[in-house]
Amino acid sequence: MSDERHHGEPETGQPDTMTVPRQANAETGGEADSAGPSKRILILEDEAWDAELAQRLLAGAGLNLEALVVDTKAAFIEQLAAFRPNIILSDYHLPGFSGEDALKIAQEHYPDIPFVFWSGVLGDEAAVALIKQGATDYVLKDRPARLPSVIMRALSEAEQRANLAELEDQLLQAQRLASLGQLAAAEEIMSRIRQMLTAARSEAQAAGPPS
Repeated sequence: MSDERHHGEPETGQPDTMTVPRQANAETGGEADSAGPSKRILILEDEAWDAELAQRLLAGAGLNLEALVVDTKAAFIEQLAAFRPNIILSDYHLPGFSGEDALKIAQEHYPDIPFVFWSGVLGDEAAVALIKQGATDYVLKDRPARLPSVIMRALSEAEQRANLAELEDQLLQAQRLASLGQLAAAEEIMSRIRQMLTAARSEAQAAGPPS
């Protein structure tokens, strides 16, 4: 990967975007399983090497991700709206900005987006405080091997929450239709809900316990 920004030098804060490619699985020797639509990860990081390392780790784990790197507050706020990430990976200390500030911004405007810290200086007390503020998890840069499993688990949990919210909405809709005497329509929705629940249970069983 190249350390060069696509439009100007790093100090401009211009985002650096790329698609994390599918790579061979190191354990099986075959192509990694990255089926399904790609997810978008917004990386807030001012060190090009660390941003690159994170992307290499995720690619090596077979995650189908489109990554965009920003290093300023302005770019972070802009790309939250423009890029619409499925997950955020953030350093803790940045020049003139902090990961804690970024977390507050994300929680205020997009509380459903998982937020993972990627830091070399985060202590246990600070990490616990950030989790209480809404952070999903954290990964220390001196233990980078955890990053793919943390990102995969955060994405999976977010998808499960979205599916649950959809099920609840459909259940309310079925209840309203039933109360209006539209039993056939209500039963059709309930059938869809049962199918979604079956699929969700199967997915949870396939995923197994978190690492």
